[in-house]
Amino acid sequence: MKKIKLLGKITFPLFLLLILIIFSSCHKKQEASPVSAAPETRPKVEARLVRVTEVKPTKITEKLELPGTLQAENVANILSTAEGKISRLFKREGDRVRQDEVLALISSLVREDIINSARLILEEKKRAWNEAPDDETLKKEYLQAERDYEFAQQQYKEIPVTSPISGVVSQRWVDLGDMVPARARLFEIQSSDRLRVDVPVSELDLGRLSLNMPSSVRADACPGRIFNGRIQRIHPLVDNKTRNGLVEIVLDYICPSLKAGMFVRVTFILRTIDGALAVPAPAIIERPGFKAVFVVNENKAEERAVITGLETEGLVQILSGLGEGERVVVEGQEQLKTGMPVKVMPSAEQSGS
Repeated sequence: MKKIKLLGKITFPLFLLLILIIFSSCHKKQEASPVSAAPETRPKVEARLVRVTEVKPTKITEKLELPGTLQAENVANILSTAEGKISRLFKREGDRVRQDEVLALISSLVREDIINSARLILEEKKRAWNEAPDDETLKKEYLQAERDYEFAQQQYKEIPVTSPISGVVSQRWVDLGDMVPARARLFEIQSSDRLRVDVPVSELDLGRLSLNMPSSVRADACPGRIFNGRIQRIHPLVDNKTRNGLVEIVLDYICPSLKAGMFVRVTFILRTIDGALAVPAPAIIERPGFKAVFVVNENKAEERAVITGLETEGLVQILSGLGEGERVVVEGQEQLKTGMPVKVMPSAEQSGS
């Protein structure tokens, strides 16, 4: 009994000591750790800088721009009317000529034969008379031969080569003293007061052109000038190699610097659309199977699928997908995604003011 009582006396204090140690340890842990951890913070997404434009109704035109070549409206090929020699030459390349003006003279072979024959007879009669100056018969024969020679020169004159139109000598195929056969090409005269433009047009575009359709012409020879014209002829045949048809344009007015053979640029107005919704071409994004744009709505980007129409002069017509007044991103849309915050940069007009 004594041993049991002694053990009980010893165990109770130890029990209290153990409780104190445990309590102290828990209190230290509570002091070492905070009561509540600080909430986690996510990194803030920076807004992307973009430039936008407002969708507004605008007038757009569909144009067809093609190269062309200036040609003289009237070209005259002048042929020789008889076989003979070019005895006189009055005009060369680049010379201006008037209608019915003489370009050259042809001495025909018949004329040459008759005059040479008369000249030889005259020389023979003169030689005989010189040997017998008192012979009246030889004197009369010499005087008659002289009259025959003068008559031959007057009767068989040189044949004039004249121009049927006023213009410029564009080509010349003869020189002074050349012998030419009948109907040989001598000169080419191009009218200088009226030019036309020959334009090769693809078979795909020929059906979109019509007679009297207006056009504008620009030439490097007259910088800054625009010449108005209209289609006066559409050739019925298409070249089987190039698949191009020929369209002729007559110009209302030309400047003196324009010459046949010069290169020009021709613009046809195919159609005009008033009040079309259009955006700059850089705003269009090519997606697999469709086209899209980014619009800015409450300072956030929104990708929008669109259906486009006419594309001309840096603008793209929007048939559906956008409404008037919406702001479309035209710069900075790279790697944009729907819902991304954006910051709109001021336009050039706003930044300059």
